[in-house]
Amino acid sequence: MKEKKNGGQPAGRRLREKVDGPIIEKWYARMPTAELARRMGLTVKQIENYVYRHNTEPWARKLASVRSAMNSEK
Repeated sequence: MKEKKNGGQPAGRRLREKVDGPIIEKWYARMPTAELARRMGLTVKQIENYVYRHNTEPWARKLASVRSAMNSEK
């Protein structure tokens, strides 16, 4: 059987800004990006690109406590 391009993982779905945007804006600062992507059925890259496009907004910054927790897991 032929191996998929993405290592056998599902491709995820298309990001819809009007539907997914408010959810990302609400949870991005408080949740690890990978967890948010998993819950929404998107890829991490899709969320990172959305945040990059809106990087001047205050919600587009991770809280210090979240960054600290993510760094301690590594």
